[in-house]
Amino acid sequence: MQGKTLAVAVSAAGLVVILLGTMILYAGEPPPAPEPPRAPPPPDVTMNSVLKYSQPVYRALVETDARSFKVPIPSLSEFGRPNVYFEELRGNRKLKVKSQLETPHLRLALSVARKTAHLDGQSYAVDHMVLSIQNRSGKYLAYRVQTAVSDKLKCASKGDLPHNALVLAPHQTIERTECLYRAKETVDVTRAEVIELPPLSAYYVSRLPPNPTLYDGRTAGGHVPLAGAPCPQTFSWSEIQEGIDRRLIDWKVTTDARQLPSHPSTPGSFVLLADHSAK
Repeated sequence: MQGKTLAVAVSAAGLVVILLGTMILYAGEPPPAPEPPRAPPPPDVTMNSVLKYSQPVYRALVETDARSFKVPIPSLSEFGRPNVYFEELRGNRKLKVKSQLETPHLRLALSVARKTAHLDGQSYAVDHMVLSIQNRSGKYLAYRVQTAVSDKLKCASKGDLPHNALVLAPHQTIERTECLYRAKETVDVTRAEVIELPPLSAYYVSRLPPNPTLYDGRTAGGHVPLAGAPCPQTFSWSEIQEGIDRRLIDWKVTTDARQLPSHPSTPGSFVLLADHSAK
């Protein structure tokens, strides 16, 4: 009898041990300790990622730029309006020396002038074909006048004249060299297009580089901003070229830009907006 009682007690103790082991095995680990609170971002990070794009700060920078460039301060609604695009001319129009060509916004004239050219490290005065481009309107214009010459290789040694290759102020006339002059040489105007810009936007756009993706280096040489320093390149032109090749964007889209204000923390960066309207 005692043996049977001992066996039952041993069995019961074994069941208790198994039960306790099972409970310990499947009870799970205690929950992890909560993460310590993260430190706030440094002030410069906050300025670059948050405050810089807040409306009060953006507005203050816009007002600072407008005063610096001596143009009217635009409202945010004015800054957000679409800029009107005009295709002034498409197709070959031959310009001879002393001849003119007019479009609704522009007047083009070809002349011959003696300018400095460069060859093998030497400078010398020689006759150049000079194209003058006049803004006939009372508005700031982003412009692109594309031309062709009989032999671009003969233009490699020509000189450049200082001018803004992207923007014309109201009634302004700029001059750019097309090529060295040879007897009976002409220039073909293949396309002319403009975008009417608000004054402050014009100053922003004028600081962009006339990259060969959109502008012919033969005629864009000598580019200088209307005011301020040129913007450093902070984006990839190869991506712009890819969009052009795929017909997703074109000159009017990439030029209809509102640059971020000229704050030391955002030099040269700008936002491309596709909110143009064709006419």
